[in-house]
Amino acid sequence: MGVSERKRREFAIRERNIIETAIKLFQLRHPSMVKMDDIAKQLEIGRGTIYLHFKSKDDLMARIQLEDYERLRERLQDCLKAGSAIEMARSALRTYIEHCLGDKNMYLVAKQCGDSLNIDNVSKEMREKLSTERNTRLSILEKVYKQSKNENLTNNKGAYPNVAVAWGMIRGAVEVLLDGHFQKEIKSEKSYIETIEDVLFYGLFPGLVGEEKQ
Repeated sequence: MGVSERKRREFAIRERNIIETAIKLFQLRHPSMVKMDDIAKQLEIGRGTIYLHFKSKDDLMARIQLEDYERLRERLQDCLKAGSAIEMARSALRTYIEHCLGDKNMYLVAKQCGDSLNIDNVSKEMREKLSTERNTRLSILEKVYKQSKNENLTNNKGAYPNVAVAWGMIRGAVEVLLDGHFQKEIKSEKSYIETIEDVLFYGLFPGLVGEEKQ
């Protein structure tokens, strides 16, 4: 291994260590309460070294959010392999819920990073990556909608109004669990998730009304 290759490898390893250390600290304290000095101290490196990798803490938080979105999008892409629109939608719904609840700490860290970052302090390259990732994720959901339209299942409100409302409903329903609301009233997480599916699908897909649930 040449010197330049070794330096690139060391740079990549250090960058990954910065990200992982930031995530661990963000799990203990809200990202807004963690300073770059805290991350540097934990890694026993100078704060200036971190800035070789990230323009700002906002840039670092954006990277954490981006990687979480990438993991979700990769899983959502598999939903398009399902045979019908309902199977696609059901798979997408369950994929999103599993993504959020499968690693609750990571989901909350990524969400808090997104809520806290000042986009003006994020590098142009990272802003472009976030935008591209968002558009790619939306295109997957749009394909599910178009398939449901081809099968005469969906309402006539249009792709993005439906996608936006569905996304908001699902995210809100998931955060009810994450925030600990209705702990006494919701006896079964499985039953609650099935209820999300029922409420969502019969609103999005009026063509299902009167049909036996799949």
